[in-house]
Amino acid sequence: MSTPVKVEGELTVYAVHDLKARLLAALSDGSPLQIDLSEVSEIDGAGIQLLLATQREARQNGTSISLNSMAPQVAHALALMDLTHEFATVPDGHPEQTA
Repeated sequence: MSTPVKVEGELTVYAVHDLKARLLAALSDGSPLQIDLSEVSEIDGAGIQLLLATQREARQNGTSISLNSMAPQVAHALALMDLTHEFATVPDGHPEQTA
């Protein structure tokens, strides 16, 4: 498994462009990708879209992503949109499938 990509600060429309490049680069080696969301301070629809697009890209490339230690606001946003089942999670460094 690749080194987790740590996302810090806002996961919003203002940050997703730069983060998208980082996530796609991390997927390029074909290894499963862990995304550490423990330091996300805010998330909006663009951030959720980026996570879903990264998941789709991973599946198309025959690999997967998992979300590490989600900040409460990330977990809340995914729950509000009924998307928690879309992602594997790694709350304590041990992969668990939520679906």
